[in-house]
Amino acid sequence: MDPLLGPIQSEIDQFEHRLDLQLQSDVAMVHEVARYMAGLKGKRLRPALTILCARATGLWDDRVIDASVGVEMIHAATVVHDDVVDAATTRRGKASVNAQWDDHIAVLMGDFLLARALCLLVELGNLEALGAVSHATERLSQGEIHEVQIGQRTDTAEESYFAMVGDKTASLISAACRIGPLMTGADDEVIEGLTRYGEYLGLAFQIADDILDFTGDAATLGKPVGHDLREGKITLPLIRSLAAAPAQEREAIIVLLGKEDAGESDWQMMFDFVERHDGVAAASATAHEYAARALKCLEVVEPSVARSILETAVRLVVERDS
Repeated sequence: MDPLLGPIQSEIDQFEHRLDLQLQSDVAMVHEVARYMAGLKGKRLRPALTILCARATGLWDDRVIDASVGVEMIHAATVVHDDVVDAATTRRGKASVNAQWDDHIAVLMGDFLLARALCLLVELGNLEALGAVSHATERLSQGEIHEVQIGQRTDTAEESYFAMVGDKTASLISAACRIGPLMTGADDEVIEGLTRYGEYLGLAFQIADDILDFTGDAATLGKPVGHDLREGKITLPLIRSLAAAPAQEREAIIVLLGKEDAGESDWQMMFDFVERHDGVAAASATAHEYAARALKCLEVVEPSVARSILETAVRLVVERDS
């Protein structure tokens, strides 16, 4: 989204400055790890959405910047914890925090980021914004646990998948979109419409991420292709392929999913299975359906530069290659 953010570059610069201040600590190791994490800078999707959704209301409150910092710190905390759970060794092409230090430090650093984010949000003095982010954090935690449960049970039901994705990914993106208009004092209709926009955008974002696990390349993704599948994660391209396959073939793949000592030939068989039954295309169609719903939600705000960028963000999410 970087080329699109020119109209809010001043706010993004303020966000980066405020984030840098929040990452400082008198504890040497906390400061060292935080500096390292700053070098793993992500797409800044969530803070950009908070700022854009605030600007789209036609109103403004400088506290939006700190709200966006809080959301990004919570996201960073979940990323660090995710890498520990997944035993991931790379993040955005560099060593993950748990690989650079160890799991113990990574978990504690994630806790620090979460605690500092919530303290920052409390200081903003907006109880509704704090509630929105706190609820999203609760949903996110449940989604992470649900994902593990789905993998352990080889649960390939779409209902389970979408419940997990809604909590794990869409919850925080939706909260990012909600707190912007909350902080500016927008009307309830606008707040709810932009909240739904974020929920649908988050669902489309996660499905697109699932697709990249099959179609991306390691250099672009910053993690091995097929990493999610090898970690036992049940994603939409696989679910759709299983639904399209004959019963006997479907059962054979489900057996492979439950195999504890699966080797490279087993993984390749699953990749070939998804390709053969057009799982990626089917998942992509669903991502575009959610994208269309997200675009519809933006009708609650008047046409503006901010709304135009939010519309483009939807298209970029479903068309991204990293």
